[in-house]
Amino acid sequence: MEFIRKNADREGASARLSLRSVSATELIILALLLFALPLFEAPKNIFSGLLIIAYLVRSAMLRYFGRASPFEIPIWVLLALTLIAPLTSEYAGQLGLLESSQWWLVIGLTAIVAGRLDYTPSQLRILLAAVILGGVWAVVDSLWVWSLNGKTYPEFRSVGHVNPSALYMLNVLAAGFAALLSDKRWMQAIGVAGIVAAFAYFVPSRSLVAMASGLVVTTLGLIIFLKDRFSTRAIWGSAFAVLIAFMALLATPPSAEFRNELVTRITTGGFFGEGDTFLSHRDSLFFTALEVYDRNPLFGTGLRSFHISTDPEVVRAELEADGRDYDAEADRFFWSSHGHNLWTTTLIERGLVGVVTVTVFLVMVFAVFTRPAFAGAGVPSDQKLAATLGFLTVTYITFAGLGQTTTYVEHGQTGMILLSVAWGALAASRADATTP
Repeated sequence: MEFIRKNADREGASARLSLRSVSATELIILALLLFALPLFEAPKNIFSGLLIIAYLVRSAMLRYFGRASPFEIPIWVLLALTLIAPLTSEYAGQLGLLESSQWWLVIGLTAIVAGRLDYTPSQLRILLAAVILGGVWAVVDSLWVWSLNGKTYPEFRSVGHVNPSALYMLNVLAAGFAALLSDKRWMQAIGVAGIVAAFAYFVPSRSLVAMASGLVVTTLGLIIFLKDRFSTRAIWGSAFAVLIAFMALLATPPSAEFRNELVTRITTGGFFGEGDTFLSHRDSLFFTALEVYDRNPLFGTGLRSFHISTDPEVVRAELEADGRDYDAEADRFFWSSHGHNLWTTTLIERGLVGVVTVTVFLVMVFAVFTRPAFAGAGVPSDQKLAATLGFLTVTYITFAGLGQTTTYVEHGQTGMILLSVAWGALAASRADATTP
């Protein structure tokens, strides 16, 4: 990790010679994409395509495609696995290559494009405002529609399901705390709005993963925000205040359903066991994946194949081939559309190569952003803002990844873009700081 940090510092020092500034057209498209992702199905796809096209056209005109981010190589590996797995999978006949891969190709390519551009502080503020305001609008709209349709949970229009919707708001939460570090009052106000909107959605969503991850992000965000303003004792006191505030939130009438969900998960089945346990069968999904991953161990079976690969009949065949009785062990296994864990899902859909690549990617991102995010007052505020955005985003991707697949669909695309934008802004700021 120290090597990665030193290499990132060296690259930042010489970055102005190799960075490719974002154009006004690219910036507008990227801002519209971040705003539209939780709200509008067709526009988000259109803006994703337009961003890639605008980048290629301008880069071709300049005869320069920008400098790769420190963590671009793992993204390329994941993109390659996205194409290789459906071709080598035993379920190749059941998985269309485009159907299986096209949506993560968009995620990966937009992240790579965003990471090859640099952003000034004002441009970063525009992108932060776009992702936060889009999230706030999505929350208000979902709660309004929810009050009319009487469904169990509020859902974002473009995202569709409550759990990915809640995960999406973790992006907004990370961006909100980063915005608090801005020296612009209007940016700080938008940041507060994003933080409030995130928790306003976590409660009715009843997503324990999103709420727990939100508390982690909030605690770390407060520590970073308060680090240069108060004593260490006051900082940890503020972190403890997050827990107190969470308990107070649970005591309010609107939190009744969330409170009941939490109590039921803990008291009914405990952490492990039968029924709706606290882990909600995530342990069983992991055990199921361990039984069948070796059918396609290196590259996996392709995206969106988890439900096929872990079908009870497939597990039965694996156990019977080993001379074991499936019926006697059936309670250990569970079946779902995905692994409800970043590594469990990746093991099946992208194999061992994918598991290693995802882990290396996360380690590299932490190595790039952690030190400048927690640095003292000597670090320029725009560097600290960009690093905080990257650090809090990768924190939620990793922590929430223990309970959900956090690099997929809208929340995954937004998170990957935010990491890339944070790097572009951090590298540009470092280059400006070292330019005579």
